[in-house]
Amino acid sequence: MLRSILIAAAALGCLTLSASPAFAAAPPYYPPVEWIPAAAGNYSVGRGGAAITTIVIHETDGSYLSAVHWFQNPRSHTSAHYLVRAWDGAIAQFVAESDMAYHVRSANPYTIGIEHEFWPRYGIWHTDAQYRASAQLTCAIARHYGIPIDRQHIVGHRELPGQDHTDPGPSWNWDYYMSLVRSCASSRAEGVARATSFQPSELDGAAKGPLVFGDQNPNVALLQWNLAYLGFMNADDLTAGSGNFGSLTRDAVSSFQTAKGLEPTGDYGAPSVAVMVTSLSGALAGLPTISLDVGLEQDEVTQVQTALNTLGYMDLVTGYYGPMTLDAITRFQQDNGIDTTGMYDSVTRMALAVELKHAREAAAAAQPVPGDATPELSPSDPLFRTLSLLTQ
Repeated sequence: MLRSILIAAAALGCLTLSASPAFAAAPPYYPPVEWIPAAAGNYSVGRGGAAITTIVIHETDGSYLSAVHWFQNPRSHTSAHYLVRAWDGAIAQFVAESDMAYHVRSANPYTIGIEHEFWPRYGIWHTDAQYRASAQLTCAIARHYGIPIDRQHIVGHRELPGQDHTDPGPSWNWDYYMSLVRSCASSRAEGVARATSFQPSELDGAAKGPLVFGDQNPNVALLQWNLAYLGFMNADDLTAGSGNFGSLTRDAVSSFQTAKGLEPTGDYGAPSVAVMVTSLSGALAGLPTISLDVGLEQDEVTQVQTALNTLGYMDLVTGYYGPMTLDAITRFQQDNGIDTTGMYDSVTRMALAVELKHAREAAAAAQPVPGDATPELSPSDPLFRTLSLLTQ
């Protein structure tokens, strides 16, 4: 959309104007967005009574910041409702959906425009994070306005009448994008029904007893992750499958009992349970205490998504337990030898606590040792100039 104008935008810089008139907050199923108001002359307040029926996909052919600058330049007479950054899928909103952005000429009154950062000449390509974030936004918009999930109502700039643009070009994967949007939409519909019958329950922190050699059940898996958190079992030993009280678990329980001043029987009974509860105090802070499943939208989902994001299983934190969260939970369970239910349960919570602890320890170990000399780059160094460009 912005092919011939982005160089001028970069020269003009960011002309931040006063915020546009206040607009209604988005429904809770919308992904997070950053509000960056477009210049007042780059959109029209209201839509003249036209209904929103179409979502338009654009490519910037320029950097994220250049697009921001251009939409805030009052001489551009150009805007889009949203812009999705390439590397992380972050979303900025410039124009309220109730207002008419200037992005597709005669089609402006009935469309919502979503720009996508794309500048292949400088190595900025579409990413999975961008596709997923945009698909979730499109899914939410379609739900809000009752727009059908098809290629007659989710279109490219080039596909509308009276346009002289060619975006999105052949690098835009329509098949993949539409599959993400459809998956989101169908999951929401299924999630509503599934959530109607799903009743969250309180999760156990410490495993309940008694448990003995030969037992096989989810409570054994929880015990094993309890022991892994406390350093009596190696989490890597659980990735092939947990829930079986074998010799490794018995030895770990004995070590735990010895360290806590209990008789090292290797059986997990009432005395061990009581000490385990005390030993895990604070271990699960920041992780929800109730079970969660597809279709829920609440703060506890945000907490789980934040943990999954920290561990690299999710790109976005939305508060909605949709297909992306289901996929992330399932992959986490598979990677850690947990029954792949896709549900957030006691074992998954304890495993998350273990992996988050490991991540914190790894981050602390990576910190430079005080007193170590860190070489500084001179402004004349080519690497310094390269890094400066990348961070602009």
